[in-house]
Amino acid sequence: MSKFDLVVHGGTLVFTDEAIPGDIGVRDGRIAAISAPGMLGNGTRTIDATDLHVFPGAIDPHVHLQTFQSPFDVNVKTETRNAAIGGCTTMVPTLLNREDASVSFLDYYPWALEAVQRDSVIDAGFSAVIGTDQQIEELPAMAYDCGITSYKFYMAYTQDEASVFGILAVDDAQFLAGLRQVAAIGKPAIAMVHAENMSIIHNLKAKYIAAGRDDLKAWTDARPDIAEEEATRRAIWYTKQTNSQLYIVHMTIGRGVDWVRQAKADGVDVIAETCPHYLILTKYDNDKVGSLAKVNPPLRDAESQEKLWEGLRDGTVTCVGSDHSTVVAKPDKVKTSIWDAVPGFPGMGMLLPIILSEGYHKGRISLPDVSRILGLQNAEVWGLYPKKGVLRVGSDADFAIVDLDQERVVTPEYMQSAANWGLYDGWNVKGWPTQTIVRGTVVMDSGEIVGDPSFGQYIPRYPYDKTS
Repeated sequence: MSKFDLVVHGGTLVFTDEAIPGDIGVRDGRIAAISAPGMLGNGTRTIDATDLHVFPGAIDPHVHLQTFQSPFDVNVKTETRNAAIGGCTTMVPTLLNREDASVSFLDYYPWALEAVQRDSVIDAGFSAVIGTDQQIEELPAMAYDCGITSYKFYMAYTQDEASVFGILAVDDAQFLAGLRQVAAIGKPAIAMVHAENMSIIHNLKAKYIAAGRDDLKAWTDARPDIAEEEATRRAIWYTKQTNSQLYIVHMTIGRGVDWVRQAKADGVDVIAETCPHYLILTKYDNDKVGSLAKVNPPLRDAESQEKLWEGLRDGTVTCVGSDHSTVVAKPDKVKTSIWDAVPGFPGMGMLLPIILSEGYHKGRISLPDVSRILGLQNAEVWGLYPKKGVLRVGSDADFAIVDLDQERVVTPEYMQSAANWGLYDGWNVKGWPTQTIVRGTVVMDSGEIVGDPSFGQYIPRYPYDKTS
């Protein structure tokens, strides 16, 4: 009998500092050995990874499975398949009850937990959208009882936009109260913030609608850099005053890299995240993607892109997430104009392929950077390290085995989201997982989902001072 349940041999192992040939032995769902090539023998199952690269499974920290038509439990079934197609092995979806956004997540959590355990192909933690005083008061209970230590606060979505999403935006007093709760809970608790100044945006939207503008750039012009700038800098200031922990979701503006760098130097505990679409698309790409690329915050320009890539390379921008959302049919996404099109798009399954194709293959980042950004750093920030995010003895055996030279034209059929479209449909993308492995079990093989649909596990992320 082999001493390993699985051996992956002959591949190039992509660590955060180097990519070198090696073999990995797996036992009981964890990495049991890492060796030079040919040293481990065969396992009960052996995978030949010759000419392939073995990455830690990608972690997607920014996922929405409750926006628009289908509820969380329905979307878990399809969207985790989409994730596995692209080498994502762990997600952190943000819980939101669209029917009643004021619901207590202490009551909602058991239902969401059951959905993951019953229908997810990959592992999952939870965040929660916080919009009421009661929910803010319940943050410690959510942390210590449910292992939910990431909370999203919207400095956005008021008036008509709030009704579209079913989201309750917070005022500044509530946000400050939330930051104080997060500080008291301690690491890995973070206050996620969607930072946009809506008083600026609503006036501009009305102006451009009246002028008859209807293109992707109009959407950006109605949500200008300054609206994100002001709210982001206000959030950083509040974080400094409360000695709390801030996570800026989907940062789009290049100047934000400088602010975050300075805030860190000043001792503020702030983490910046961006998303693939902000790295590779701009507001001038209407002919390329049109209303499919409507998103909040909006696409910016090439100058911001370069600053974001710079931030990823030097570590100022710590995390990348997909902001996966809007699992609806294409007509329900695009509607009749840029103004009534629904913001957002599916993206979990494209997270790793896009970063490889547009990042590594175009010389913007290295292979170890990919491992660091989508693996280690996402795991560290989100309280998943060392269980997830690294090729390390004792960590979960989560791998994306990648053919860096494989080129594929993206289609909805291959990506298997419930949406019958994707932002990157028709793109020729280079660098694809051939197999996705979660805790030592192959869940995707050559574009086919082969894992048990109830294989995924919930990962609680308790405060570090919680006693066992």
